[in-house]
Amino acid sequence: MKSNFGAEFLLGMVEMQKKADEAPWALKTHDLPKGKWRRVIDPEEGAEAFFVIITDHYIIGVKTGRVIFLNRASGKKLDPIKGFHYLVSGDVKADESEMVVLEHGTHFHVISLDTFEVKKKVTLPRTFMASDVYCTYSDDDTKLIIPISKYDYDRREYIYYRCEYETIDYTLVSKTEITREEVDWWTDSK
Repeated sequence: MKSNFGAEFLLGMVEMQKKADEAPWALKTHDLPKGKWRRVIDPEEGAEAFFVIITDHYIIGVKTGRVIFLNRASGKKLDPIKGFHYLVSGDVKADESEMVVLEHGTHFHVISLDTFEVKKKVTLPRTFMASDVYCTYSDDDTKLIIPISKYDYDRREYIYYRCEYETIDYTLVSKTEITREEVDWWTDSK
């Protein structure tokens, strides 16, 4: 009986994987286009962090259930904050007093960069999700902008909104419908 997993089959699988990695939709390491700080997506499987934020004082890594901090001046690695559910992106205020990390799902968390503690967990509007998107503080740090979506069964398509939260208590102040093209995706292709 001939094996289904011979050399030709395995080489074919390697070639298919190579084509998938080079495809326009394949996730590659890249910088995000918006925000004050350099924010980098690093999809490498063994990477210390999936999402990296580089500020004047810190290098912050976000990966699934934890946020890690490296003090740039001393090179000292600070204790990570753990216990999150599927974190994918974030942003830091211009004054570096606090940051936000966004779950792939229905929440975001506000973290103090003075105490390195979670100050608040905020739930996105009911029935909506943040999926494959990133959040950004406004230039003046008064608003946090998060794109959200949900499937509209009547229209038979996903609908997208841009939420704006004020940054004192992180209360939702506006929710405006936008097109798919206006969404801030963390993938490098739309």
